[in-house]
Amino acid sequence: MRKKITFGTALSFIFIAITVTFCLTMILSARLFEKKVSNVNEKETMYSKLAEVDQVVRQHYYTTIDDRTVLDGLSSGYVNALGDSEARYYRASEVTALQNLSKGKLIGIGLEVQKDVSGYFKIVKVDDGSPANIAEIVKGDMITHINDTPVVSFNTEKISEMLKGSEGVGIKINYLRDGEEKSAQLTFSIYDLPTISYTIEGTVGYIKISTFADKTAGEVDYAVKNLISQGATSFVIDLRFNQSKEFQYASEVADIFAKEGTTMFAQYIDDSKKVLYTSDKESVSQPVSIIVNDTTGYAAEMFAVILKDISGAKLVGTKTMGKCTIQTLYRLSDGSGVEITTARLVPVSTPDYHGVGLLPDYEKTLSLDQELNFYDLTIETDPQIRRAIEVAQNMASFQ
Repeated sequence: MRKKITFGTALSFIFIAITVTFCLTMILSARLFEKKVSNVNEKETMYSKLAEVDQVVRQHYYTTIDDRTVLDGLSSGYVNALGDSEARYYRASEVTALQNLSKGKLIGIGLEVQKDVSGYFKIVKVDDGSPANIAEIVKGDMITHINDTPVVSFNTEKISEMLKGSEGVGIKINYLRDGEEKSAQLTFSIYDLPTISYTIEGTVGYIKISTFADKTAGEVDYAVKNLISQGATSFVIDLRFNQSKEFQYASEVADIFAKEGTTMFAQYIDDSKKVLYTSDKESVSQPVSIIVNDTTGYAAEMFAVILKDISGAKLVGTKTMGKCTIQTLYRLSDGSGVEITTARLVPVSTPDYHGVGLLPDYEKTLSLDQELNFYDLTIETDPQIRRAIEVAQNMASFQ
């Protein structure tokens, strides 16, 4: 038999509930207020310190101060002080370049170079449709001068910097071809960057993904269908030198090959774990082997993990970079940007590989000579490609 609660008792319960709620609210409000006050005090201290430094410099510095450069330096220093090795501050022009890259476009002249024993720089790659390609500069040409400055004293970092520039800026390249000196006046321009290349070797479709951009999924989808129509019964995907941070676009490409289901989780600052990416029902049925090495990182590593976990892809080559975090770029009001780590990737079944790297299922290294002359290797002479083709063929034979 149920006991009845008197009206007075009910009022007492209500009063107690209200009192508890009020107390909890006051405690939480007090803590929030203390935190805000602490933040205000910390910010005041930080701003006062910067103002003091600025005052001293402006009173005593012996030459002109470039305020824009100082502001960029302050912003960069703040981001660097976070202790996040992946965090970056970008000037407005650099943000624009990154946004163009995410669309598969690049501002440049389209050259990749490598230091030669002669002291010159050998051109190892020329992008199709780039200013250098249009000027008929070809792979194998030797750069001797840039803007009439000899390159023999340049290191790789120096010439890489020289080969970068803002849209519309001109650059003069002197180069040797078969002993004959030539020159070309080029202009840094926006051009479409090919994100993939592909071919077929017997019954194996080979796809090289250089970077991930918004158009890559469409390009890969077209390549896959084309290769299947040519008789491809398996695929090799080459991810060497791919360090794209376009995780969303990499997941879209993975969706072409991955079976239906969750493909990746993410863990955030509050320790919450959420589904990050999924794959639909449509997927390629042919088996896949993936070539990786110590230059495979970020979105490319995630792509490899997804296909390994979801579709049983096999990794061939050497250990990867071990970049298992996601960076997000936030554009600021003046056009500059801050890129910070916002989450950690959590694979479906592969253990955490951050700082460790992914170990290949089939290890295959290159000799020192092959590494030094990597861009001269072909699909017929590259040992890692040959091994990946063997693995893909064996996988197909067991289907």
